[in-house]
Amino acid sequence: MGSIGEPVYVDDKSGAEAFIRTADPSNLLDRNANGTKMIEGLERDLKFEVSAGDKKKIFEIEPAFDDPGHYEAFFYPTIETTYNYRLFGTINNVTVNFDFQCQTTEGEGNQDNSTKQISEGVVQKAQRGGFGCITSRTEVSFPEPYVSNNELVGMLNQTKVNSTSN
Repeated sequence: MGSIGEPVYVDDKSGAEAFIRTADPSNLLDRNANGTKMIEGLERDLKFEVSAGDKKKIFEIEPAFDDPGHYEAFFYPTIETTYNYRLFGTINNVTVNFDFQCQTTEGEGNQDNSTKQISEGVVQKAQRGGFGCITSRTEVSFPEPYVSNNELVGMLNQTKVNSTSN
């Protein structure tokens, strides 16, 4: 699970994405093992909940074009903050609920090798992954400094306040 088109900057079209597969029974933690199969047809059964601060929104997922087992939910991140993605619903009549939080450091993200009961008869052996936090464009803007849409709204609101007080 992660963000579409990483690294992601404020106001970029991005979103949450997940690659969903059944594991190879002989090698459960290797996503490229021979017996691994991508799972298609989950767009009606799963949703993403995206949260940033005290704001939360639930998104319908869509299958990615010509990429079986890859699911996406698009949005435009409007502020630089910690984003959390929760994928929830059912896979093959099994209730699932997976949470990931963006990582402020580079690398592969979290690896949790603890065993967790997902639902009756389903045990999670490990959870891996992570995604980078959405950042501002200030370090990559050229030729002029980038001003986010959120900052523009603030400037416009301040202009309104100043013009009504004169």
